[in-house]
Amino acid sequence: MNTVIKYNKGWFQAIDQIASIVKDLPNDKLKNNYSIDRLIIDEWVAVSIYEGGFSSVAWRPHWGNNCRILNRFYKVPSSRFENKQHKVSQDTLDMIQQQLDAAKTLSFDCAFMSRETKTQAFNHYKKQLPQLWNCPKEKYRMTKEGYQHIAWTPINSDELIMEN
Repeated sequence: MNTVIKYNKGWFQAIDQIASIVKDLPNDKLKNNYSIDRLIIDEWVAVSIYEGGFSSVAWRPHWGNNCRILNRFYKVPSSRFENKQHKVSQDTLDMIQQQLDAAKTLSFDCAFMSRETKTQAFNHYKKQLPQLWNCPKEKYRMTKEGYQHIAWTPINSDELIMEN
């Protein structure tokens, strides 16, 4: 697992490695979501890459001083459901911690994960993650017109200020 902050040593190599991964994705339902154009790399402020996949830390102006972690989280098919106990994998735990460390270095107030559906997944994750995660009932703005459920954790502030 390696997380690199934008433009730091290793950034361009990590982006090249991700481009190589997404170039030859298997034909599954996620293929179109992970084309190099749909990844919107310009919004990334850090990226994590490991043998089983990648994800990024992203920022958009309407998120205020908050960032989304596990953004565009991609796992190769052989790593998607790697355990029968439904536990968060060690790779994912390491990725989350490294991305939170990057967010702290970048002076973000809070970090969040978002989902379009199935908010019960956040409650499942909360039980296995060492950080404090808040799961508000309301949805928050992700795109110009799109809203999603989030789970957020404090980094440099205990207050999430973000458009919902």
